[in-house]
Amino acid sequence: MPRRSYAQYDAVARGLDVIGERWTLLIVRELAFGPRRYTDLHADLPGISTDVLAARLKELEADGVVERRNFAPAAPVRVYDLTDRGRELVPVVTALAAWGSPLLAAHQETDAVRHHWYLLPLAALVRDLGGVVELRVEGSSCRIDLASMTVVPEAVPDAVVTIPAKAADELLAGRTTLAAAIDDGQVTVQDS
Repeated sequence: MPRRSYAQYDAVARGLDVIGERWTLLIVRELAFGPRRYTDLHADLPGISTDVLAARLKELEADGVVERRNFAPAAPVRVYDLTDRGRELVPVVTALAAWGSPLLAAHQETDAVRHHWYLLPLAALVRDLGGVVELRVEGSSCRIDLASMTVVPEAVPDAVVTIPAKAADELLAGRTTLAAAIDDGQVTVQDS
């Protein structure tokens, strides 16, 4: 089945031709932290069918956003990873996460939750700290360059910010501020 297109000679429309399908940006969100196996992607995208995941990965690979490779040169484990072009989407996903954070005020009991999903929207909230920050939420962590809002796994962090899941919920829903959470001791910021 041919992919749908807006058929408009416009950068936004062409960009959406590539990343506008359902699940696509969530796949980018999952790969923002590094390479993932197909089974891990499927596990962290509750609700996606294996057919849709396979189709989206194939489309993203064809568009140069995702690449499939062996995890290590001699390893038989195949993983998906963002290409350089795909990594350019991480700040877009981070901005979308920041924009969508106020919508988290209404948490449903049936909502799926993965603690690493908190990391990108929280990066926008700690942006004023500057530099490279390692964010930690309930066993999930990543290092983010706050100037470019990109994930930089190998960088040495300037600070480590630890946020319990409950505090992350409060921050993202806008029920508290970072300064108040730090003052209350809910959030810790340590220089590296």
